[in-house]
Amino acid sequence: MSKITRLILTFLLLAALCPVSSFAECSSEFTQKILNLKWVAYSSTYCDPTKNDFPTEDTIRSDLQLLYSAGFRGVVTYNSYDTFAQIPRIAKEIGFAGVIMGIWDIESREEIMNANMAGQYVDGYCVGNEGLNSRYDLETLNEVIEGLKKSTNRPVTTTEQIFDYYNDDVLNIGDWIFPNIHPFLCEVKNPKKAAQWIEKHYELLKKHAGSKLILFKEVGYPTAGAREATAVNQNAFFLTFEKKGIPFVYFEAFDQYWKTDLPVEPHWGIFDSKRRPKKYIKPFLN
Repeated sequence: MSKITRLILTFLLLAALCPVSSFAECSSEFTQKILNLKWVAYSSTYCDPTKNDFPTEDTIRSDLQLLYSAGFRGVVTYNSYDTFAQIPRIAKEIGFAGVIMGIWDIESREEIMNANMAGQYVDGYCVGNEGLNSRYDLETLNEVIEGLKKSTNRPVTTTEQIFDYYNDDVLNIGDWIFPNIHPFLCEVKNPKKAAQWIEKHYELLKKHAGSKLILFKEVGYPTAGAREATAVNQNAFFLTFEKKGIPFVYFEAFDQYWKTDLPVEPHWGIFDSKRRPKKYIKPFLN
């Protein structure tokens, strides 16, 4: 039995077992949430998913309560393993108006099952993250997206890097466009120029996207790991970019000490790994 056949059978089973509430694909309600909520990309504190070290529900609740107190009303997650599957429920209990739930391993029955079971708390799904042609192929990605749409009746998309969206095959995937865009990693490190660089790509992308909704999934600036990476520059970057009126997700909520691919990788948070606020977020705390 092929991988795609197994995935189709999984979604047929889920469609029969999981109650589905009515929710139009990229409905006006979802669109308004995308455009009007203050979104943050969330990976929990006190965990290391590379070692299957997952946070407790109390840790998740404390994280999200802090983010809520800082003014965020939309949260984006990256996977649906273990306790991460409880994030949508906990977020909605706290008062978050929007949740986009991530599935990291698009062939994981556990993640797909958990994502479906959380459907009543989820506004949209993101299947995969920068894995096309490395961790999965286009055919499988499309099958999972279509299967999840049918089993949950929620809008579903994926995420790749900004340059990939100039390929129509990527641009046309999913119900909205959800790119990661990091000027700092493209050697644009001056905060104001970095904001202008993103704005340029947004305008180019709009020309190709037609009426399709665009929300940048990861927009951020690191605070350590390179000479220019400072909390002062992060603050200047966000204060500049916020004035552009471009829908985006703040990347990211908390420093992730387990990310080690690049020296800056553990330092993208607006809070550090112990929930201490950095310069940008301090004025927003209640």
